[in-house]
Amino acid sequence: MKSDQTFNGNPTTVDGLRAIEMRYRSVFSTGTKEAAFCQSSIRLNSPDMGVLLPDRFMPVLESDDRCVPIFKLALLQTVKAAEKFTERELDFNWISVFMPLRLLAKNNCLNILTEFTDIIGVKPNKICFEISPLLLNDDGDCRETMKKLRKAGYHTMITNVGGNAFPLLSLAEFEPEYVMMDEQITQLLGQDERSETCAQSVISFINNLDAEPIATGVPSAEIADRLYELECSYYTGAAHSGYYTGNFQREKFMRTKNQQ
Repeated sequence: MKSDQTFNGNPTTVDGLRAIEMRYRSVFSTGTKEAAFCQSSIRLNSPDMGVLLPDRFMPVLESDDRCVPIFKLALLQTVKAAEKFTERELDFNWISVFMPLRLLAKNNCLNILTEFTDIIGVKPNKICFEISPLLLNDDGDCRETMKKLRKAGYHTMITNVGGNAFPLLSLAEFEPEYVMMDEQITQLLGQDERSETCAQSVISFINNLDAEPIATGVPSAEIADRLYELECSYYTGAAHSGYYTGNFQREKFMRTKNQQ
């Protein structure tokens, strides 16, 4: 890890900011039931309000440029966690971190990311930027930046897709590499034929965009197998593990079908 005045030689701070907590979970292959990727989640530690989850602080965070140093700190801690996982021989293709829409909309977003990832010594193809579905309200700047990120080698993923009133047709304009579906899609499986057809339609639509669908909230190996049959390649959920800190053990990260 390279040192730089950006984080003052301290891997827990960037631009003087500290007190966030990162957690991680595996994204599994529906075919092999082995971990393919790693997804991060951020918690903000507030002296007055305690630990805040993203749905509490993200709307405020996105309102001004404070989101940039928090994003840098989250990325730094995520990269350091990935290094620990690699040392323990935990294999995954990339690890994700949230991307503030305010940063994504900046004309110099790619320059900011390239400079920072060079400083902390991580290759673009090892990072996937998680992007809120609010992206679909974008007037054009985020759209172009997403294309630049993919061209530069970074992965992109739009999250919470397919819930109530979600405009699926708008996805095509952003060319995401991965699409993480809302749990409502998973809940349609195993009910009746009509419900399952709806889930299959969403998965097929995402595949037709040349994107990889990821299911969430998968409760069992049987549902994971059904997702595989429907050509949904990846999933998260109770069939495997939830979120852990960067210190969780190998057996919690890598579970196979035989361990369920």
